[in-house]
Formats: sequence, structure tokens, C-alpha cells
Amino acid sequence: MPSEAKPKSSRVVELDALRALAAINLMLFHFTHVYSVKYGYSTPLGFEFPWGKYGVQLFFMLSGLVNALTLMKKQDATGFLKARCLRILPCYYIVIALNLVLYSCMPLAQVGQWSWSQLAANLTVMPNLLGFDCLEPVMWTLQVELLFYAILLFLFLKGWLNRPLPAICACLTICLLGCWGIDWLSTRFGAEHWSTSLTMFTRQVLLLDYFPLFAVGMLLHEIWSRAGSESPDSHTDWAARLRQHQGSLCGIVASLAVFHLTDHHGHNPVVSLGLVALLTASLFGRLPILRYKPLVFISGVSYMLYLLHDNLGAVFIHWLDHTLQVPPLLCFLACLPATVAISTLATYGLERPITKWLRNRYLPSKASQRHGLWPNQATISQGAGS
Repeated sequence: MPSEAKPKSSRVVELDALRALAAINLMLFHFTHVYSVKYGYSTPLGFEFPWGKYGVQLFFMLSGLVNALTLMKKQDATGFLKARCLRILPCYYIVIALNLVLYSCMPLAQVGQWSWSQLAANLTVMPNLLGFDCLEPVMWTLQVELLFYAILLFLFLKGWLNRPLPAICACLTICLLGCWGIDWLSTRFGAEHWSTSLTMFTRQVLLLDYFPLFAVGMLLHEIWSRAGSESPDSHTDWAARLRQHQGSLCGIVASLAVFHLTDHHGHNPVVSLGLVALLTASLFGRLPILRYKPLVFISGVSYMLYLLHDNLGAVFIHWLDHTLQVPPLLCFLACLPATVAISTLATYGLERPITKWLRNRYLPSKASQRHGLWPNQATISQGAGS
């Protein structure tokens, strides 16, 4: 049996493991379904893993939880923003540089080359808002992540995170009415009309599609922070606990309802409820099976793994499949550990030394340490890409 990582008082190991599982979910999705559709194996792989979109859901919920928790713990908006940027940007720019090389390799070379204007847009971390594609498809979620930080900091500076439910309900109302209104405009005037373009831009900036998922995590943090004052051996009955947290629980249900009422990607509500249950059980340490060291190890390199795996994996699979004539199934199986290994080298050889240097230079000495409840916390709300 694999050895367990011993939980520490300042870290919820199960949440680290969830990041690993979500990253693995996306690798399976991109190396089976996406690669088969976008490039194609020499012969059919024989199976697909089409559920990558649920990895996106989990990452956004997890991000809402850990970032709300970190910000409320630190009570320092400037320090929070600096720490997040220093965590995200070094790895992001390393991967952009690597992708400039990967685009000269097959199969990426057959779908077109990057342009200087596209590169400039990607350097802003907001290429989609500027009308450009991401060099690495999964990077679209970093734009979503940074926009969530802006919303989170706004709520914090207004003092609304101390009692987040009213503010979250107001945001959910905006999301619901905004998405419905924009969908109506698109149907009424067509996708090319200027009003549709303007409202779609607004839809992205205000995170009308994705804020409900972050809200789930924020409300779980609210429940967790209130429950923290209770003794682990408390004999408070379940009915009393439900009454204590009924506002936040109703907010979570409302968040999921808004997400699915405005969803265009066919997410299953039952799966969404399962993800909330999984995240809740992990947060309260009820899934010790997730403490095994292999999962915790992968979580430590999951940010780089997320950013690297899609295009790098496509090049690696194509080389094995079309150059070395390796059977497709073996190409897929070989790509998984190879991508993890390369991500590990990039994490410990480049990303962590650079991040450590930047933190020592630009953050106070305490903040230069790994901060928050989960030292491995990475903003890896990975997306399924395209």
C-alpha cells in the first residue's frame, strides 16, 4: 500500500490531492479526446476520456475556497495580489517561451504559426479579451483566474467578505440576468452585431459564466471558518449544524442553479453536486485515502503540469506515433509519466528558484515564505482547452 503523507496542522493534504486528481483528469482528456479530434492518432485509440470540463469546475471551486481563505487570513490586499502574481506569472512566461519552440514541431506546425500580435496579447495574460487565441489552449483559465482576483479584492476592500452571502447573492443575480440578457441579444441581433460583441466582452470581464463556481468555494470557506470554532468531538446534532450554516448552504445551491441555468457546455448537475461533496469532504479531512504521497507529489508540480501538458503532450504523442511508429495506446501511456517528469524538472529547475528569488526581492520576509494554509497552493484552475 502506498505510504501516506502525514497531515500537518497548517495544511489540508486532501486539497493538494484534489489538485492532482484534477490535473490528471485534464491530461486524460487532452491526450485522448482532444488529441483524437484535433490531430488524430494513426489508428483509433479505442477509447476516450471526454470529462475534462469537470476538472475545470473543480479547479474554479477550489480556487474560490483557497483564495478567499488566504485573503481573509492575511488581511492584506496588496500582499495577496503580489503573492498571486509572483506565483502565476513566472511559470506562465516560461511556458509561453517553450510554446514558441513547440509551434515549430508537428502536429502544432500543421495548424498554423503564432504571430507577434498574438504573442503580445498573450503576454498580457488576457489574450481572449483582446481577441486572440491562447498560445497554450489551457491558459484561458488564467484570464478567468485573474479577473476573479479583481472581484475578490473588490469584495474584500468593501468589507463584504466578512459576511459574503449578501454580496454573493447580488453577484449571482447579475450573473443570471446578465447571461440571459446577452443570450437574448445574440439571438435577436446575431453574433456579428456590435451590441453582441460589446456584451460578450462584458460577459467575460464580469465572469458571468464562471463566478458561480468560485462562489461555491467562497461559501465553503465561510462554512469552514464558522465550523472551525467547534470542537472536532462536538456532539452538536446535524440538524443544529445545518441550521447554523443554512444561509451558506442555500447560497451554494443557488450558485449551482445559476451556473446550470446559464451553462452552454452540458454540465451534469449531479456531477456538480458530487464535486461539491468531494471538495467539502476533503476540506474537513474526511477522505484520508487522498493523503497518499504520489497524489501529494503531483499536486506540488500541478501548476507547471497544467500549463505544459497540452501542447507538449501533443508533440510527444505525434513524435512517438508518426515518427517512431509506436502503437497509439503505448504513445498515450508513455506520454503520461513523461509529461509529469518534464513538469517536475521545470518546476524544481526553473519555476521554484525564480519564484523564490522574486518573493525574496519583492515581498516582505514573512511573505516570501510559502504562505496560506496550503503551501503548494497554485492557481491552477485549469481548463479543458479547445
